[in-house]
Amino acid sequence: MTQEERYRQQAVFFIKELNKARMLFANHKPSIGYVGEELLRLALRDLLPKEYDVCQGFVLNNEIKQKDNISRQCDIIVFRKEKQSIAYSIGELNVINAHSVVAVIEVKSSLNRDSFLTTLEAFEKLQELRVIQKFVFVFGKLSRKSLRRWFFQYRCPQNFNEEFLVMDNELYDWSDIEWIPKSILSLESHNLFVLDHLQDDNRDYIGYVSHVIKDKTNKEISCLQRFLANVMDLINDTFEIDQNDYSIKDGFLLY
Repeated sequence: MTQEERYRQQAVFFIKELNKARMLFANHKPSIGYVGEELLRLALRDLLPKEYDVCQGFVLNNEIKQKDNISRQCDIIVFRKEKQSIAYSIGELNVINAHSVVAVIEVKSSLNRDSFLTTLEAFEKLQELRVIQKFVFVFGKLSRKSLRRWFFQYRCPQNFNEEFLVMDNELYDWSDIEWIPKSILSLESHNLFVLDHLQDDNRDYIGYVSHVIKDKTNKEISCLQRFLANVMDLINDTFEIDQNDYSIKDGFLLY
């Protein structure tokens, strides 16, 4: 079985089990979010090499000489199973040493302006703790227009002219890719936004490209399959975007 087939298989299982949960917990939406988180952890654990593991909890970096050297609670932490990877553990609570952490995924039932800006704050803190690979997984709808507006609101002074920033934005630069999420998935909207370096004849840019989901009959599965591939490839630092498979029109530029 190829890697892409494995991603597809996990995506099919995920959607099948999620739909079961939606029927079972039709009147209890928080339980669906919990099931979704657990399904994503199971998928990642199955796809990852044996030397990696997945948990929820906190990231700690004792090498940083400051009082606040621990993250907020993280939905999904992917880490290398090393001698001192777990700093503290009791029941479902895990504190993982930052040197072992390879990725963090925030899982949201839905996303609005406030919850997105809070997520960006958490990601900036993770970057301070030297966690580079960060992702956002959203079950609900998410539009390019909203995402782009929220990004600029996070870094812009109040009442700043956003149209100017589109033309010449100094608020995002190469160093910012260490805290900005590497990809953002909206399962319901069938959208996967992937951070990338874009070039044309005049200049180069940092921005998000929107992946084109070619499988018209199973967009939800295809979108999730591509997200899993993105996470796995970035953990292995091998991810490359096929220019025939994304849309700049439906993405947006940061810098």
